Amino acid sequence: MIQQPIQQPTQQPICDSASQCSGNGIERSWLGHGVAVSKAFAKSLIPTEDPCLSFNSRKAVEDLVRLATATILPASSILFIVKDMANARSGSGLPGPDAKPELPQTSKETREEAQEKEPGSKDVPLQQPSTARYQGSEGTKGLLALGTLASSFQYANSKTIYFINDTETLLKIGQRDSGFPEDGIYQQTANINVNESHIPIGTFTGEYDGQCYTISGLFDCFVNTLKGNISDLKFTRANIKNSTKVTGLAACVVEKSGTVSNIWAENVHIVSLSDSAHVGIGGGQVKGKVTNIMAVNSNVITKGKEASAGIGGGEVKAGGKVDHTTAVNCHVTTKGNYADAGIGGGMLKLEERLPTPRR
Repeated sequence: MIQQPIQQPTQQPICDSASQCSGNGIERSWLGHGVAVSKAFAKSLIPTEDPCLSFNSRKAVEDLVRLATATILPASSILFIVKDMANARSGSGLPGPDAKPELPQTSKETREEAQEKEPGSKDVPLQQPSTARYQGSEGTKGLLALGTLASSFQYANSKTIYFINDTETLLKIGQRDSGFPEDGIYQQTANINVNESHIPIGTFTGEYDGQCYTISGLFDCFVNTLKGNISDLKFTRANIKNSTKVTGLAACVVEKSGTVSNIWAENVHIVSLSDSAHVGIGGGQVKGKVTNIMAVNSNVITKGKEASAGIGGGEVKAGGKVDHTTAVNCHVTTKGNYADAGIGGGMLKLEERLPTPRR
C-alpha cells in the first residue's frame, strides 16, 4: 500500500481566485462588441449612396483603435491600415478631418456635354480632385485592407458558441441532443449543481471553456473520453465512490488529442475498487496533456491490483504529459499490489510494451 499525504502549494492555476479568472464571461463579451465595431468602422469608410467620398480621418482612427481594443488584431495589421490611411490623406490633398469638399455646381446636361467632347478638347468634366485621387490611388489599398480585416474577423467568429448555464443544458452535450454536438464550442456562464442522476459526456472532441465557473456534486467523470479540450473549470464536492473503471474527475481517459488545463478541484473524493482502474483528478488515464491542476482537501484512492492513483493523472501513458500539478491537504492512496501513487502521475510509462510475437 502506498499513501502520500500532500502539502505542496507550488503554483496556482488560473482559476484559484476571482481576480485570476479569465473573465467569467466578461472579456468574451467583447467579441460581440468587436463585430459591431468592425461593421460600424467599415460603414464609416466605405461610401454607399453618396457618390462623393466624405472621409473623416480622425473618427476613422478612433474607430480603428476601438476595433483593436475589442478584438485580437495583429499589430502589423493595425499599423498597415493606419499608415495607408495617412498616406492616402497626405498624398491626395484631402481636406481637414471635419471638412467636406463642396459638390461641383453642374447640371446633368453639362456633364453629358462634357463627356461628348473630343479627346483633344480643353474642356474636361467637373469633379473633385481630392476625392478622385483618393479613390483611385492609396485609398484603394486602405479599403481593401479593411475589407480583408472585416471578412477575416467575421470568419473567425462564424462558429457557433453554445452557452451552458444549468444542468439540463449540460446534459444535452454530445449524442444526447443533436443540437449540442460533441465537437461544439461551449462556454459555461454560471455555476452548476448536479445530482446523482447526472450522466457524463461520452466522447467529447470540441472545446469546453468553464470560464472559471463551478460544477458541483459530480458522482462520475465529467467526460468519459476526451479528444478535445477542457479548460478553466472548477469542481467542488465531487464524490465518485466504488468505481469499477478508469476514473478521472475532468475526464476518465484523456486521449492523445485531448487537453485538460487550468482545473481547480476542492473537496473531491474518488475511490476505485477494480484491478487496473486508475484514478486521477485531471484524468484517470492520460495519453494527451494535463496541465495546471490545483487540488485542495481532496482524496484519490484505488484498491485494486495495478490500479495507480495521482492528482494530475492516474496512469500516464507513453507520449502523455502531466505538468504543473499543485496539491494542498490531499491524500493519494493505493491499496492493491503493483499499484503506484504520485502527485503529477501515479504511474508513468516511458514506452509501450508490444506483445511478444509467437514463434
